[in-house]
Amino acid sequence: MKKKDRRRSRSRRRPQRTTGRRARSTVQYPIATIAYYGPDDKTVTKIAVGIIESEDAEPIMERWYGPDVMTNPEVQVQIAGFIEAHGVRSVAITDGVLGCPHEEGIDFPAGQECPYCPFWRGKQGIQVVDETQDADPYRKLKTLTRQRMRLVWESAQLNLPLSDEDARLVEVMREHPEYSDLWGRLDELPDEEIERGGVNPILHVIIHSTIENQIAGGDPKEVRRVVETLMRQGLSRHEAIHRVGSVLSEEIYHILKDDRPFDEPGYIRKLRRLVR
Repeated sequence: MKKKDRRRSRSRRRPQRTTGRRARSTVQYPIATIAYYGPDDKTVTKIAVGIIESEDAEPIMERWYGPDVMTNPEVQVQIAGFIEAHGVRSVAITDGVLGCPHEEGIDFPAGQECPYCPFWRGKQGIQVVDETQDADPYRKLKTLTRQRMRLVWESAQLNLPLSDEDARLVEVMREHPEYSDLWGRLDELPDEEIERGGVNPILHVIIHSTIENQIAGGDPKEVRRVVETLMRQGLSRHEAIHRVGSVLSEEIYHILKDDRPFDEPGYIRKLRRLVR
């Protein structure tokens, strides 16, 4: 069973060394650190994820506990969502189990060895693998998005509780059965094996679910009005969502091409043209 803890504390761990290019000038914030802990160097019972938003910022910590913490899809979805929510651009992950899962001054007296994990006496601290080599934040985001979609899909198959947004994503994925063979292995496939007939199913479903989220949240309000008008004009709801999605796709294209922010007034104007 997954257990989540938001405790903030100072660990007794020795400073972690990183390998790779970690010169101060090349560090890209926010940074996520992912550390694994367990009773020995083969077993993980705790995952600690820290978000460092700037050079002098205190880390924002989340911790997950349990004997199945490495394989529980609900945990993996939460970790991926936590990292995505903070706009992480660099990730550092411990190469193996870093130490015991108990914390000095909380689980046992400060200045002492952990009495519950004799394996770790005198052994705390393992090297960290640096994953900041990827200078392209869009590539990193693509990887995280694929992983999150797969984990959300797997959670739905296991009937695990989902957030409203994730539930809408799963419903959209189910509305596209032609891609059903992809959802469980998105982060394992290269781009050429994912694309179908010139269509990127990931982008297609993300656009569709984004429109659903805009309707559910009423932001912008015009999205619901345009979809309903298109349906009165004879389109199915699915077709109407896709028609609106084409406008959102165009806006995203210009955001990336021109390196500019989302133009909500322009987006709304183009939506209104759909029903004139």
